[in-house]
Amino acid sequence: MEKKITLKTKGMHCVSCEKLIEGTLRDMKGVKYAKSSRSEDKTEIVYDEAKVKLETIRAALIELGYTLG
Repeated sequence: MEKKITLKTKGMHCVSCEKLIEGTLRDMKGVKYAKSSRSEDKTEIVYDEAKVKLETIRAALIELGYTLG
């Protein structure tokens, strides 16, 4: 089942941060869409719950060095 979420993502400083997050998430099996906004400190994600768990997505962002709120 496809699900859309918005995660508060703190620690983005530039366009490269946005692109890093988006690229990392889009490379994950089950993630259909990812868009980050450093000005709004958020990342919008559409993913298939049958293919990837929210915990896995959150862990990937934390591993990149970002703080989730």
